[in-house]
Amino acid sequence: MAPAPRDPNKLPRYVARHAWRGVILGWTVLLALLWLDAGGFGTRVAGSADRELITAMLAGAFGSTFALVGILWGVLVRLPHED
Repeated sequence: MAPAPRDPNKLPRYVARHAWRGVILGWTVLLALLWLDAGGFGTRVAGSADRELITAMLAGAFGSTFALVGILWGVLVRLPHED
């Protein structure tokens, strides 16, 4: 009996799902840092003349960093336990 064909889109969907979860987590951490004003961070950003640009740059940095962490978490920890 021939094995069932595998879905070629399974891995890209898996990676994208974990990357998106990482981005959401990164943005949540950034929001918490800004809102709780950890180390005066939120005050510095809010008092800046370019606060929209700074916030967008921070969102990109936190999002991409946490997306990579999400992918690594999914591949190194979760993938060996799934079919």
